[in-house]
Amino acid sequence: MAKGFSILMLIILVVWMPFAFKGSEQIVPISNDNVVVIITAHNETLRREYGHGFSQWYREKTGKNVTVDWRHPGGGRDVSRYVDSMFINNFRFYWENTLNKPWTQEVRSAFIRLDQIDLAKATPIETEVLNAFRSSTVGCDIDLLFGGGVFDHKTQAAKGFSIPSTIIQKRPDLFTNDGIPEFFAGERLWDRAGYWIGTNLTSFGIIYNVDAIKDLDITTQPNSWMDLADPKYFRGIAIVDPTKSSSTLKSYEMLIQQQMQIVLKEELNKSNFKEVTKEMESRAIAEGWMRGLKLIQKIVANGRYFTDSSAKTVIDVASGDCPIGIATDFYGRSQRTSLQGRSKSDRFCFVLPNGGCSPSPDPISIFRGAKHLDLAEAFIEYILSVEGQKLPIFKVGTPGGPIRAPLCRTSILKTVYSDKYLQYHNDISTNPYEAAGDFIYREYWTKPVFASLSYIFKIAFLDASDELSEAWHAILKAKAAGDHESSDKALEIMTNLDDFTYEMSRTKITALAKNKDPLESAKQQSSITNHFRTQYNKAKMVAKGRQNKNIE
Repeated sequence: MAKGFSILMLIILVVWMPFAFKGSEQIVPISNDNVVVIITAHNETLRREYGHGFSQWYREKTGKNVTVDWRHPGGGRDVSRYVDSMFINNFRFYWENTLNKPWTQEVRSAFIRLDQIDLAKATPIETEVLNAFRSSTVGCDIDLLFGGGVFDHKTQAAKGFSIPSTIIQKRPDLFTNDGIPEFFAGERLWDRAGYWIGTNLTSFGIIYNVDAIKDLDITTQPNSWMDLADPKYFRGIAIVDPTKSSSTLKSYEMLIQQQMQIVLKEELNKSNFKEVTKEMESRAIAEGWMRGLKLIQKIVANGRYFTDSSAKTVIDVASGDCPIGIATDFYGRSQRTSLQGRSKSDRFCFVLPNGGCSPSPDPISIFRGAKHLDLAEAFIEYILSVEGQKLPIFKVGTPGGPIRAPLCRTSILKTVYSDKYLQYHNDISTNPYEAAGDFIYREYWTKPVFASLSYIFKIAFLDASDELSEAWHAILKAKAAGDHESSDKALEIMTNLDDFTYEMSRTKITALAKNKDPLESAKQQSSITNHFRTQYNKAKMVAKGRQNKNIE
């Protein structure tokens, strides 16, 4: 009896203790209405700091508590696929249970092609699906899309999955040339209609390990995209799969834009004109596109591995397991800051490619059917406010800075780069509005082929990467042995990308990339990949002198 009583008292004590030590702090219950649901590809450090910052800002502003319910399915492409699946499932439920209509393959096909439907040419079922969706309140059970590329946010808007934010009308003081300019270095930083708003500026660059590149007898530290094609980096580059990462795909777009600009300067220099003509620009776009693809091909040929984790490349380069890689600025700067703080080491470096990069906006947008619309708008207002913009660039523990770890991002609001805030900056040399140089991004150059870039990377380079690597290896060995005839001929075969001219990519390849029929798409991809596997095998054999060198 005494033993049973003791156990009962112990249970009561365990249950009671947490409440006993709460002290006099007021407990404010959080209702479901005080939760904002945000999906993002951003890492845990960033989610924690922004979640804490928003909760504090919102409590000071309204006296109420709020919680951020983060959804993090993976990289940018994983986020898009998750959102698409949620919209499809919710619309199917609405179609079958509210409209009492049968869900057929034609209905599904029309829904996943919402962004491509032209009402003037649409079939009856496409028109019915489009009108049914637009007149409904179907959402995806998420309030905000945070991060990813501008392309992803534009795609969501084109499908009708996002709605305009009112932040531009509510806070016009933020959207000025001294605050958040509409354009910078050719990049649009926010959508005038409010479908997406840039929250930070992101640049793309090269990370490398000083000790590891010395081991490769490389004496010049890399500072351009072209350096990544150096044969000394063979099987040494850590590469993030751009079909899984929107930011990585953006870095390849920058690389191609730089090649277009180089060709344009060459065209102007060899002409008698003082200004660029339309004909020059057209030739520069086409030739620069091809040069860029061939440069990406050699970078892939130098690749050690491909991953869907942006963090993995940074860790491997920092540890010396890989000498070099490509990364977004905040991953690179975070790792550099961490190493310098923990081990006082400068062996890890991040550099912006010389003349090959401009800062891009990291957008946010509101989903259609958002259940917590007011909180979604409040989160956008917070993240664009001076308080929200301090978080990415301030040191840990400073007023308005992060509480645990530096974010090492770059703010989009010019105000926080003023002198009065510099003492709190994590790195006073990081000002994206001063670092862009003479690189001007021209969206219309690569927009028509942007969808095909990811597709080409996958089917011609990534899925045939083993054969590509072996061909490149054989070419390098033939060249090192002095067999320049074989190496030159093999290189010509390996780099034959005639099927991917700018015009072909803009039309045929883009259409293939947008094919929504999974079976037909897989069949097409397999056919093209097999073509390139054969091509790379031919290049390898020619480089080894084992096949007729006059291969067609």
